[in-house]
Amino acid sequence: MSLAAKIIWYVEAHLDQDLTLNRIARGVGAGPFHITRLFALTFAMPVMAYVRARRLSVAAGMLGPQSDILSVAIGAGYGSHAAFSRAFRAQFGISPKTFRQTQDLKSLILTEPLTMTTTQALPDQTPRVVKVPAMTLGGLSATYCLANLAGIPGQWQKFRTWQGQIDAQKGTASYGVSYNFTGADGLDYLTAVEVGEGDLPEGFTRLRIAAHSYAVFTHQGHVSGIGNTWRHIYDSWLPAARLKPGNAPSFERMDERFDSRTGTGVIEIWVPVA
Repeated sequence: MSLAAKIIWYVEAHLDQDLTLNRIARGVGAGPFHITRLFALTFAMPVMAYVRARRLSVAAGMLGPQSDILSVAIGAGYGSHAAFSRAFRAQFGISPKTFRQTQDLKSLILTEPLTMTTTQALPDQTPRVVKVPAMTLGGLSATYCLANLAGIPGQWQKFRTWQGQIDAQKGTASYGVSYNFTGADGLDYLTAVEVGEGDLPEGFTRLRIAAHSYAVFTHQGHVSGIGNTWRHIYDSWLPAARLKPGNAPSFERMDERFDSRTGTGVIEIWVPVA
């Protein structure tokens, strides 16, 4: 069973219990960051958003004219009538009290249990582990939800107009850095080059990355398929290599082997390891 499938199984088997991100991580034998990134890459939604949606969908089916809302709330993992009502209204746009009077499930957008979708098979990769010295990157930064990274190609297109015109630039490689992970589903993404101490263009962000050990994988082909490579990294290649993700930025590195005009070539994926 893949790690993504284990996460689904664990959530579905413990919906009536106190499910937190840390508990799910312990239950499947992986770190919170690991399962957060894998779940969003695989299913395009945060894992805890899935937990909330599934609990409330199950609870909606239990709300009948004679049901006790507090009992349903506790069964769904909520400690009070008020907390459950707020969550129910936020999810479905109607209060549980009002819904109980009609019990028209067809009027709600319910979340059914996820099933594993087949991803394109890739050859196994054994990463090389590299100790990266501290470095400073400079570029354009934007904030995203892990479930929606659609703005990244446009961010790269905007950044490419600056390449070769940054006075502080060092080397020719470019970097796509995921950092500042917020809660369970947010992150900042930096399109950048390595820079020295000189000034950066207005609106640029300077990011210092501390020395750390990284597992290096490669994505080959068109950049549009890189999400599939990321999924394989977190779902199978890292566990097979007996490596655990570390608490540091991850990044994609592009050099002369990648053609930004066509979006094809080799992209290195650097994952911090503990």
